[in-house]
Amino acid sequence: MSYSLVSRGTLVGLALFSLATFALAERSQQPAHEESYQLKMRAVETMVRAEKAILKAKQLRGLPLDPTNDTGMSGLIGPEFTLTTTDRGAHTAKVLATNPNFAAAVVDMLRRSKLKPGEVVVVGVTGSLPGLNVAVYSACHVMGLKPLVITSVGASMFGATDPEMTWLDMEKILSDEGIIPIRSVAASVGGGADNGRGLSPSGRQLLHDAISRNGAILVEEPTLQENIRRRVAIYDSLAGPGGIRGYINVGGGLASLGGARNGHLIPPGFSHRLPMKNFPNRGVINILGERNIPVIHMLQVERLAKTYGISTDPEAPSKPGKGPLFSKMKYNVPVVAGLSLILLLGQTITLRSDLKSMLLGSIAPNGKGVESR
Repeated sequence: MSYSLVSRGTLVGLALFSLATFALAERSQQPAHEESYQLKMRAVETMVRAEKAILKAKQLRGLPLDPTNDTGMSGLIGPEFTLTTTDRGAHTAKVLATNPNFAAAVVDMLRRSKLKPGEVVVVGVTGSLPGLNVAVYSACHVMGLKPLVITSVGASMFGATDPEMTWLDMEKILSDEGIIPIRSVAASVGGGADNGRGLSPSGRQLLHDAISRNGAILVEEPTLQENIRRRVAIYDSLAGPGGIRGYINVGGGLASLGGARNGHLIPPGFSHRLPMKNFPNRGVINILGERNIPVIHMLQVERLAKTYGISTDPEAPSKPGKGPLFSKMKYNVPVVAGLSLILLLGQTITLRSDLKSMLLGSIAPNGKGVESR
């Protein structure tokens, strides 16, 4: 006697029907805007406008442009070597950082930190990654935050290395043009010990001149640790009654991070709390992180790009406003629900019919069971 209650043909039919409904459900997927889509798009558009304004300002001032190195003509890629170049720098990272989609990535991080309009976020930037600086400023602006910025003006290769167009000069252009009204409240020379160690006297003087003409408070204490304490004191004094609600580091500034190694010990992107590690030195990011202040660490540009779906291929860069930051494929819920119901009904009807046929076929007219062979 066969103990199978359902025929093989029925099971095969149900399997094929199930595959067909699954295929239809997959085809129902449609691109849908991600949460905070409008904010992200505004941040991207702001960064696009900012790059155009800086490029135009360079052209009007007759400053050198290099289409070979600044492939997207962002205006944010400076000369490799100048008197104010503080360190080595990866050209590919500098170019990648100019992608406006990073502004949307920062919006995503700021939303994860649960910052609200009007709250104070303190920021430490350098001249090394002006692309990420613009991204952070754009995101803070469209979200209505109050950033307090301290800049290390020196820049590594291909950053804001032009003495006549330092990062402080770039942010002044953006403010004067009414694009992003954010200016640094204070600035240091940057470089070794955050005091320009490794630069020539002429290079240090050029950076002092940039700080002076842009009206920033000069941070220049005898030692790196004193510079770090001075920065924290400035932030605390200007934060107001609401206090500091978040900290953003951009680049590898020694005063902000405490040391080059810390830049790799701290994970890139958003951290609700800094990881518990034996940091060699404590920078501003460590001091504020120990207050349980959310931290955003903008370094390791390629890792950040991969995390947020921004292309790292220089030959095929992500288009502004396009990619997983802005939309994802989502199922059409009514269609999927309808297909699931049809599949369930089909299974129920088929199985009931098959079982009924088999049970009736197993009973002979004399009431005795018929053996299946």
